[in-house]
Amino acid sequence: MFVAGFAVWLVVAIVAAFAVRTFYKADGVTTVLTFVFAIFGAIIGGMLGTSPYVHHDPTPLRVGALIGAAVGSAFFSFLYHFIARKAV
Repeated sequence: MFVAGFAVWLVVAIVAAFAVRTFYKADGVTTVLTFVFAIFGAIIGGMLGTSPYVHHDPTPLRVGALIGAAVGSAFFSFLYHFIARKAV
């Protein structure tokens, strides 16, 4: 169950990275770093979304974990593009 949850978080991170690269382009950003930040954000957001259920059922496939993974991956990818755009 946990491996499937983390795999779903990885898919969510890849989709969010593609969306950020499509809708918010910045010069000087690399595709690899965009995906790395998206995966990092999905893991952090997914863990934060799972944390309210620690005593009941801490599975990564809970709705809160999936929403947290989506928001976290989009946020960290967007933040990377935003900072790269301001730095250039």
